[in-house]
Amino acid sequence: MGSKHNFWFFLFLAAGAIIGGLLGDSLQASQFFGSGTEFLVHKYQVLAIPPVTIDLYIAQLTVGFSFSPNLVAIIGMVLAMILFKHL
Repeated sequence: MGSKHNFWFFLFLAAGAIIGGLLGDSLQASQFFGSGTEFLVHKYQVLAIPPVTIDLYIAQLTVGFSFSPNLVAIIGMVLAMILFKHL
């Protein structure tokens, strides 16, 4: 049961981050808050693993990861955690 709980929690966090990121991008496009919009949509780099290429002679595999949420995405993740705890 614990692994299902963790899966749904991660899914809620990911959904909150994605919805918050999309909302942040739409705020940036509309400039709804004027000069305060830049504060909300500034991306904060949390984790960055540079791309690494593995040559397997018949194929090349390139793997990398970057996590740079904006403030609206972080707020979305916090709201998703609160929602998850109340369900």
